[in-house]
Amino acid sequence: MKLITFPLACLALCCSLSCKKGPDDSPGTNDPPVLSTTTNINNEALLKLVNDTRLAGCNCGTTVMPPVGALTWSINLGAAAIGHSKYMASIKTLTHISANGDNVGARVKVTGYNWTSVGENTAVGQTTEAQVFNDWIKSEDHCKNIMNATFKEMGAAKTDNYWVQVFAAK
Repeated sequence: MKLITFPLACLALCCSLSCKKGPDDSPGTNDPPVLSTTTNINNEALLKLVNDTRLAGCNCGTTVMPPVGALTWSINLGAAAIGHSKYMASIKTLTHISANGDNVGARVKVTGYNWTSVGENTAVGQTTEAQVFNDWIKSEDHCKNIMNATFKEMGAAKTDNYWVQVFAAK
């Protein structure tokens, strides 16, 4: 079963990748994508905030969320977050849809991550990992993404003040 979660009240996560170019500046046909790893955040700090909450359990609005397993950081999911945060910053709008119409599942797939479940949180305006995490936890839908037991990995990024957090499992 594929689960794609798109919270109604958007806070943010991002995606980015680039392809090696051939001699004529066209994309190389057999070259794997080169994933960007510059997330502009403290990956470990955000992952710790997420995992501390997942391991303790919490309330997402009126929904009691029991403890779930810790997530690991995924370079692929971080790359997906980078690209999408850059896009949102360029249009100065929160969105879960890319300029080409792709959703989070498609953005994650192009990084080479073969997912079975995927979700995304977005946000704008926060300046620190703790601030964006606290805002996501206060939002029932974003909190439920953070606490979703089907997700096993996470990546996140920020461009200007646009944040993207991507979750998935293979």
